[in-house]
Amino acid sequence: MGKKTSRLPGGPTFVMPKINPLSDPRMRVLVRMAATEGNYEAMLDAHALAMRLLPPGDELWSCWLDGLESLSESKDEDVAVFVKFTREAAGIQPWGSVPAGARERLRAFGS
Repeated sequence: MGKKTSRLPGGPTFVMPKINPLSDPRMRVLVRMAATEGNYEAMLDAHALAMRLLPPGDELWSCWLDGLESLSESKDEDVAVFVKFTREAAGIQPWGSVPAGARERLRAFGS
């Protein structure tokens, strides 16, 4: 039998990188379906996928807008669709209301 210890051995700590849920191909399909076809099920599925892709403890809207800004900076062709989707999802359950700080960031994308 091995010796019992009261603490875990030290070692390197793995930190999960922030993942942009908007760059996932499945998310792109769901967002397009929701934004262009008005598919409510796709909006719900997009939320479920975002919750699986985000690291634990992340705030949904903050991470989502980080991803939207990243798409915008890279001049992604789907930015307008993602902005439309984001505005439509805001306030609808399970997405919930956009906090004040995130609301200002969303306004920065213009109309």
